[in-house]
Amino acid sequence: MICNWRPIFNNRDAIGEIIMSKLKDNFGDIFFEKHLGINYLYKPNFIDNYSSLMSLDILDSMLSNTNVWNSYNFIMMLDQKQLNYSDFASISLDMNGQNLRPDVSKVQKLVSRGASIILNDIQKYNRNLLNFVSELQKLTNGRCQGNLYFSMASHQAFGPHFDYHDVFAIHFEGEKVWNIYENIEKSPINHPSFKFSNEDRRKRAGKIIDQVTLRPGDLLYIPRGQYHDALASKNGAMHIAFGLTYFKIIDLINSLWPNFILNEFMRNDIKTNPGDEEIKSLLGKLSQELNEIINSKDALQIANHNIQNWPYEMKECSLKTIVSEGPVYLIDNSIKFEKDKNKSFLKSPKAIVEVPEKFEILIQFILRHETISENKIKNEFKNMPSHIIDECIESLKTMSVIK
Repeated sequence: MICNWRPIFNNRDAIGEIIMSKLKDNFGDIFFEKHLGINYLYKPNFIDNYSSLMSLDILDSMLSNTNVWNSYNFIMMLDQKQLNYSDFASISLDMNGQNLRPDVSKVQKLVSRGASIILNDIQKYNRNLLNFVSELQKLTNGRCQGNLYFSMASHQAFGPHFDYHDVFAIHFEGEKVWNIYENIEKSPINHPSFKFSNEDRRKRAGKIIDQVTLRPGDLLYIPRGQYHDALASKNGAMHIAFGLTYFKIIDLINSLWPNFILNEFMRNDIKTNPGDEEIKSLLGKLSQELNEIINSKDALQIANHNIQNWPYEMKECSLKTIVSEGPVYLIDNSIKFEKDKNKSFLKSPKAIVEVPEKFEILIQFILRHETISENKIKNEFKNMPSHIIDECIESLKTMSVIK
């Protein structure tokens, strides 16, 4: 298949500024006090330049690059039933060998019959979306993932349901009518206890309390546990649901699990057929041990570290920066610069080398860093002849001071 993935990173700085501004304007203190985790919120015309984030043209280009899609991140639904991956995938031959990839012809045929497309982790393939996800994480201290939903008119992918996370849905193409139901599941998590059948979900959802029609540029916030569903009213309706999960009290147990393992009492065997009094005594002792661990200074530090570092780390590749900086050198931190009787030396655990006077200030500057680029050195010493800097760098490379 021909890959026609056209550039989608245009106007990154502009759209980034727009997103940051909109987030700050719309998600201020009032949003956190009255809506986050509490109540849904509809924001028409949330962003104007939405086509810079996603459009049908961008989606077509991304779908044409079949090598990035697999059974995890590419899902198709038809009338509330998930299709088998094999129904729309074929063996594809690429440089890595034979792989089962989405087949463009099969995908398009199913879409023409009304099938929906779901692309998980869509932010990984669009730097503008990655920027938006990063800003949401900063505002909420949550972990964020963007999933794209493309639907045809009058074909519903999901009936009434709730999510295990908060949802910020931004609409990009067509129209979709969202139903908001009266009931909210209390603090649901991804566990069998909260896995309900379609019929049970319809009963638990209750009555529709609001209908919202999303159009391009609109945003709808739905808190975790809020029952909802959506139906495209025009062909080619497309939105991205940015899901946010937050650190939970139950996650503290996982965080402190190593401390429980190191506790000798918790590793003890329980004797065969213990009586009620013995079990009661064990539970009492367990309560004491848990109390000591949970209220320790170590537990506070662990909990604080895990909460603060909960969001996903969003990394952007920037080869352009590397190219502009030039070669970057690693510096051997075991090498020390010292002066003795008006002479300068480089000392390592194995040798001592005298430093020419013309290199002194350069070497002192270089050794203050763990890594350094050639351009950074030259920018710092703009008035120094370039050939002296080059000579110093070559000498340090020869002695393995820098690598």
